[in-house]
Amino acid sequence: MNPSKVKYLFFLLPLIAFSFQTFGQRKGFDNLTHFDDRKLHFGFYLGINTMDYRMTNYKNVWDNPVFTQHPELIPGAGLAYGGKTSWAAEIYQIMPGFSVGGVVNARLGRDFDLRFTPGMSLGNRHFKFIGIDPLQSQVIPQPTYLYTPSAYVDLPLGIRYKGFRHRNLRPYIYTGAAYRQDLENKRISESVVHLRKGGSYAEIALGLDSYLEYFRFTAEFRFSYGINNLIRHDTDPVNTPYYGYIIKELNSNLFTLIFYFE
Repeated sequence: MNPSKVKYLFFLLPLIAFSFQTFGQRKGFDNLTHFDDRKLHFGFYLGINTMDYRMTNYKNVWDNPVFTQHPELIPGAGLAYGGKTSWAAEIYQIMPGFSVGGVVNARLGRDFDLRFTPGMSLGNRHFKFIGIDPLQSQVIPQPTYLYTPSAYVDLPLGIRYKGFRHRNLRPYIYTGAAYRQDLENKRISESVVHLRKGGSYAEIALGLDSYLEYFRFTAEFRFSYGINNLIRHDTDPVNTPYYGYIIKELNSNLFTLIFYFE
């Protein structure tokens, strides 16, 4: 998706959310008073996300066991690193992405719901690889940049605990887990760093239900904490991931602002 369009949605969707919540409070009576009594209901959502990585780098790139196990990689790695032995990999620019999906909500009790919210999340990350002078601890100029897009299939499942309803508003806390599979074919980045396509996440969220005249509108902020190490130190003879060898551990994080229509 065009980043400029996503930035436009980043401002438009919260404005729509605020309008819905304000409209729901203007009338002097409660809407959808029996909505939460339904055993099962469905809906859909739209959202804006940002994707990030948590990374741990080798202090000395030659400490990576891959070079001990495959010494034939050393000559090519030496050329790729330009004589530098210390590198830092980081995310230097976070761009907004877009999320969309469906909702299956099962009532467990007065205060608890079971939620399954399958969908897709589109976004990207920008790597920066920087050489470091180990003697002077100074950054060597001319960093290397890498753009990595992602198209995740999201499979989250969790439970939300609902607070007391006040007129047409009801806050809640959500906690759960998710599995995500990246469908993006990283043709460019695969020549630099190799990543696993799938991973598990622990999730927590805060949200506010707004009961309108004909449907329930919900705004939620969700944090997804990646559990699995996604870096792959394989030895592809065609696309050897020399820059990927710099990274010891890499985990994914997602921050999502979600708007539900149920």
